[in-house]
Amino acid sequence: MKVAPQSTLSAAGNYYPSVSLRQGGFRAVDNDGNVTPGNDIIGNGYGCLPEEDTVPVDVNAGEKTSGKIIFDVPTAEGVIILPELLEPASDNNGWEWAYPAQ
Repeated sequence: MKVAPQSTLSAAGNYYPSVSLRQGGFRAVDNDGNVTPGNDIIGNGYGCLPEEDTVPVDVNAGEKTSGKIIFDVPTAEGVIILPELLEPASDNNGWEWAYPAQ
């Protein structure tokens, strides 16, 4: 995963020099449009991975990183989103992952 340069983040309404990838910041949206807040999708996934395998909590603008995050989602299919980067401009300014992965 690569975080956009600061100028791109600022244009999308994110004025911080880094992006937070904390689990509680994500949301799950099922196929019916029901949203589950991030704190509710951490569930049993919290602490399942060794720290060296996880994504850093904060990633600076322009940096690349890799790692894993586990979510305990309530449905078999849907989308995980990081909404703080999708608003107010929702055109390619954030992350979405469909699950199960196709």
